[in-house]
Amino acid sequence: MRLLTIILLSFTWLSAYAGDNNSYVLFDYIRGEDGNKACLRLPRGAAEVKAVLYCHQNMTEEVLFRSEEFCHKMDSLGVAMAFVQNGSQNWDITKGCQERFDSIMTDFAIGTEHPEIATAPVIPFGHSAQATFPWNFAAWNNDRTLCIISYHGDAPRTNLCGYGRENLEWGRTRNIDRIPGLMIEGEYEWWEARVRPALAFRMMYPDSRISFLCDAGKGHFDLSPETQDYIARFIAKALADPRPEGGAYLSRWLEDGTESADPHDMFWYQDDEMVELTRARYRQSYGKKMQYLSAKINGEMLVYNPDSHIKLNAPRPGDEFTVEPVFTDSTRCEISQDHAAVRPRVVILSGPVIQTGEYTFRYNPDYFGKDPRRLWSGITLCLEADGDDTYKSAVQELNLR
Repeated sequence: MRLLTIILLSFTWLSAYAGDNNSYVLFDYIRGEDGNKACLRLPRGAAEVKAVLYCHQNMTEEVLFRSEEFCHKMDSLGVAMAFVQNGSQNWDITKGCQERFDSIMTDFAIGTEHPEIATAPVIPFGHSAQATFPWNFAAWNNDRTLCIISYHGDAPRTNLCGYGRENLEWGRTRNIDRIPGLMIEGEYEWWEARVRPALAFRMMYPDSRISFLCDAGKGHFDLSPETQDYIARFIAKALADPRPEGGAYLSRWLEDGTESADPHDMFWYQDDEMVELTRARYRQSYGKKMQYLSAKINGEMLVYNPDSHIKLNAPRPGDEFTVEPVFTDSTRCEISQDHAAVRPRVVILSGPVIQTGEYTFRYNPDYFGKDPRRLWSGITLCLEADGDDTYKSAVQELNLR
């Protein structure tokens, strides 16, 4: 017997300092995994849910839920936002993920009194270790998928899955033909072997609709406002034309700023507007100098470890603390004056924390992503600085254990 508990909660993610409240409906579902939650944000002001952005918890999925601007964009589109703990990384239906998904969506539909959610189009979104599941979800839910977003992640049917194990075979009958799919890879995490399978897939399956964005001036962990806006536009165009016949094409990102004329190097885009938006993102970074960031925690400079997945690490210094970003040289050890004339910022990526001021934070163990069964590695923040005519934008992640 399945038990369902519905809890109505309202959270202030960014406190009075930065933002508006977002209202969520939290669902506890029990299938031998006590404590796991599925969280749904209904679009404000929308009488009907047009689609559901469906995320599995990894890291930057949380950025979208904390982003007031992105939530407002989803409101205007009538898109609900689902956040699911402990989701399948590869969408292996032999492990019960399909039944679990169907159950969650049914629970959402009943609990919110929005019956359309039970059959609404789905936008699978995943970051890094969760970036393979969106493609595989679509292959097994072709008629249900509106569009696909693999963020700082993977190509469809890639041999380099973000979770580090083998991918699934789709078989001879499954495909994602004409479903708009978007792969995003950060400039500072660039790995050619991740990009090539996306180009190969597009050539092998001519009815596929694979878009690509090099997240110019960005890394693996961040999800900037301009990238959030790009994703929102991609979703809006998919809602307007869910199975596009035509489209436009643009050369893959090349670091020297040139564009290839080789059709094997071309990605598909929904229209000329998305092509120009992509070009504009690339121009922000071409030919500019690097700038670098580190941070002081309560006044103490952090140690940079180039061999660590997250390069800056420290214990959490109490329940109230300050994270001050500073510009450095390339070693991230020495303060530098070689940088754009901008003020760097600190952005919450994931974990139990509230931002109370520009550089001040408070530990919050009861935030919406809390999972009693998960051993959290800590609070993950991102230091960010915009670029200018001379310097590229800069990002640097840090983890507080």
